[in-house]
Order: sequence, then structure tokens, then C-alpha cells
Amino acid sequence: MAAAPVRDREALQRLSFLFQAAHWVLPHSPALARFYCSTQRTAARRLVLRMAPAVKRAVCRRCCSLLLGCQRLRGGGQPRIVLRCRACGLHRRLLCPPRPRPRRQATPPGHAPESSPA
Repeated sequence: MAAAPVRDREALQRLSFLFQAAHWVLPHSPALARFYCSTQRTAARRLVLRMAPAVKRAVCRRCCSLLLGCQRLRGGGQPRIVLRCRACGLHRRLLCPPRPRPRRQATPPGHAPESSPA
């Protein structure tokens, strides 16, 4: 079964290019990176396209600048990542992805677990 064709492929490519360009330009011109991110958000809203969650988490909701750098928090609940906007100071707390747990090795069929005599 073939995958369904993607609607608005060119628009999605444009949005992806703007996001990549914002990352590339950020060290040289933060204002231009912010312009690229705001243009990306405006185009996505105008074309009624859903942006990927990773892209939405990487852009500040208040000022449209890129969120870089993180700090891990281990509080009373699950561990979280704190992203801070360098332009406006907005903090975002995101849950850390769960770490994979090591799998238990299954005992071979002929071997029974050893138990100490009582």
C-alpha cells in the first residue's frame, strides 16, 4: 500500500528551509533569525499547516526567537528540561524523554533459577 501524497509539499519545504536558515544565521544575526522564525509562523498560520512539535518547542511563543541551551531539573516529579529565551526571558519546562530501561535477560528453558535450601 502506497503512502498518501503530501498536501502542500512546497509550502512544507519552505517552512523547513526558514527554520534551517534561522539556525544557520543565529550566531551572525539574531534579529534575522527572529525574522525567519516569525515569517515561518505567519506562513504556517496563513496556509493552515501544522508545524512539527519539535519545531514549535524550539521557537519562543512570545518573541519568535530560537530557544537554545537547556538545563535539566530533577524535582519532586519527573525530570524536566528548562528552555530559556535569551531575548525576552520566557521559560518553558518540558518533560524529559524517558530513558530506556535495560531489558532483563530471559532464563534459558533448561535452567531453573537457583534457590538456596531452607
